[in-house]
Amino acid sequence: MQRGRSGGRKDRRGSRGARLAEAGPRARSAPTTGSGDSAALQFTRLNWILLGSAAVLIVLGFFALGSSSPVASTIVAPLLLVASYGVLIPAGLIA
Repeated sequence: MQRGRSGGRKDRRGSRGARLAEAGPRARSAPTTGSGDSAALQFTRLNWILLGSAAVLIVLGFFALGSSSPVASTIVAPLLLVASYGVLIPAGLIA
């Protein structure tokens, strides 16, 4: 009868822990995304342009929100903020 690393005692970590201990440090590495293509997560120039314009529109929207003009604070500011948060940021992340 063959004895394991634990000297005949049962491994407290269970069967999965025992398999990881036998497999070595490589089995404990962080999980990957599955694609294996690191270029899939890199932003292009278009991504940065969309995200930068979204940041500018967010700043302009908050300035318009704080203005004393009723048109700017009730019409322009919400339109700028919704356009940047709802359209430009998702487009910048997806494109």
